[in-house]
Amino acid sequence: MRTIHLALPIVAGALLLAACGESPKPATAPKSVQVGVITARSESVAAIVEAPGTVQPRDRVVLSSQINGFVREVRVRAGDTVAAGHVLVTLDARDAESQKAMAQASIEEAQAALAEARKGAQMAQSMRIAAKASADLAVGTYARYQKLYEARSVSPQELDEVRARRDGAAADLAVKEAMVAAAEDRLRQVEARISQANAQSRRADVYVSWTVVKAPSSGRIVERNVDPGSAIFPGSPLITLESTSRPQILASLPTTDSGRLRNGLEVRVRIPDQPQTLVQGRVSEITPLSTPGSHTVQFKVDLPSDFSAVSGTFVKVEISVGTRQALLVPVQAIREAGQLTGVFVADVSAKARFRLVKATAYDPDRVELLAGIEPGERIIAKLTDQITDGVLLEIRP
Repeated sequence: MRTIHLALPIVAGALLLAACGESPKPATAPKSVQVGVITARSESVAAIVEAPGTVQPRDRVVLSSQINGFVREVRVRAGDTVAAGHVLVTLDARDAESQKAMAQASIEEAQAALAEARKGAQMAQSMRIAAKASADLAVGTYARYQKLYEARSVSPQELDEVRARRDGAAADLAVKEAMVAAAEDRLRQVEARISQANAQSRRADVYVSWTVVKAPSSGRIVERNVDPGSAIFPGSPLITLESTSRPQILASLPTTDSGRLRNGLEVRVRIPDQPQTLVQGRVSEITPLSTPGSHTVQFKVDLPSDFSAVSGTFVKVEISVGTRQALLVPVQAIREAGQLTGVFVADVSAKARFRLVKATAYDPDRVELLAGIEPGERIIAKLTDQITDGVLLEIRP
């Protein structure tokens, strides 16, 4: 009786449709989705050792004050990118400018004294030349009178007078030569004063230059230590600048694995927060000491010039240590739903079945499956929105 009761509504419904001139539609066949598949198969890949590290700038410069005083102006903020020579901070320059003015005044005074000393030296030289001529004439005259005296042509008194004039001319020449020597000494002293004044002027220029703090190279401002009006002393930090080109990684490796390191070794660098981001690096420096507390060896890795990451970013450096077997699939084969990660496999009835897997990024194009898939299973290579659990598949060769 129960079966009859269930059939009556169906018959009634059919009669109703017939009365309305309609016939029941047959159920439509499920639509299939064309897909390509790959067969899960292990392959030989490089075995790696991971070394934790942090991104750091190649150069970090702390610009400090060289003078006492106060800050007049700060023209940058933390995070600004500056070019080499860009003015960062200006300091009180009144003391430096005063020293510069004093040095310039000393130069002008010394130059005036030099001009006067040169005139004195020229006059002394002219007087020496005249005295030399007079002395030579007196010597020649005495020689002639000596011969005349021997010939009894002049008296002894006349010879004595000529001799006296000769001796007087020689004495005058000696005085004039002493005057020339004194003038030359004076000239050298004034030239020394000018050299000293010029040195003071250059020192004042350096002092003035210390009042304008410029970026020694291009980079990013990472720390601003002063504000306008801040009191400063020699050694007071003003600005911290880090280079942005050619960054490096400072990493550490257990001492037991440190023998695998060598300068020039090619390594891969991965940012854990960006698992698909992999860059190539090169070991550039190895510290030949083990850290006592952690028993690790530090080393540096050069990165490509276009690598972009905030200084201090945590990274992992992957060092090849041989080979191992791994199951790799394309990134397009992975579907993430919330906290779940899985792939779709094609079962024996050519239907898609979602399979939870444990996976990790291998490179920008591939993912390594650690668990959830057995070798030989067929995995859909590229997922689309049409692929859902249980959908019928049309597998392309």
